[in-house]
Amino acid sequence: MSLLQIVVLAIVQGITEFLPISSSGHLILGSWLFDWPDQGIVFDTAVHVGTLAAVLVYFRREWIQLVTGVISNQLVQIDEVGGVIRARTLAVLIIVGTVPLIAIGPFLKDSIEVKFRGPEVVGWLLIGTAIALTIGELFTRFVHQRTRTLDTLKTPQAFTVGLIQVLAVFSGISRSGVTMVAGMAIGLSRESAARFSMLLGTPAIAGAGLLVAMDAISDNDSADFGAAALGAIISAVTAYFVIAGLMKVLRNGSFRPFIAYCAVVGTAVVIARAAGV
Repeated sequence: MSLLQIVVLAIVQGITEFLPISSSGHLILGSWLFDWPDQGIVFDTAVHVGTLAAVLVYFRREWIQLVTGVISNQLVQIDEVGGVIRARTLAVLIIVGTVPLIAIGPFLKDSIEVKFRGPEVVGWLLIGTAIALTIGELFTRFVHQRTRTLDTLKTPQAFTVGLIQVLAVFSGISRSGVTMVAGMAIGLSRESAARFSMLLGTPAIAGAGLLVAMDAISDNDSADFGAAALGAIISAVTAYFVIAGLMKVLRNGSFRPFIAYCAVVGTAVVIARAAGV
């Protein structure tokens, strides 16, 4: 990989990981658009781990309170307006929400790496993401008032959000997008849905990084680990500032710009591929 490819893809990952527009899909589209060789799953996972570091740092207060408070079951502050939840309760919600991905994800991994990394597939799935975001936006606008906070979330609802998260193993489907929409569909406010999406994504990204690292080592993979490390650092710094901005936007914002973006980009990619580009 060239230095330009590393920097561009890492920045793209950092920007898109927590926006509902599919970071993994954009990594594939970036290489296709600039006619770069596929960077491979190791690099993809490394820059995802970089964004994992960003979300750990941004939500360090919640994670420290969670880890240190499980034994004593102390209260964890989960938003900026004073909402609190018991540490054990939050831990259970995250674990329950992670179960579907652990149970289903490994069975899809090999097939996805072979069959679902092409730009045309990503284009169609971006259109699917736009449709999902549109349905979620309409559903939450007319069915729920979206005023619930994370402390009202129940384990069956956390499991449902986790089940929806499994869809994001396909490049082109936004993990943050579908989990935020799922959270809002059960009545969570945008900010609470976003916070749970990011907390839920932490073990998901960590687990994916561990699996790929183990596979690369056991298979003596020839991947450029130096490029992967540099990409992880760049994506971490980029993602931190994106998270901070996104949390402010979602308090009063809408998914409409992201819906339009996914629809336009996905359609453009599909048309370009149909034209032989």
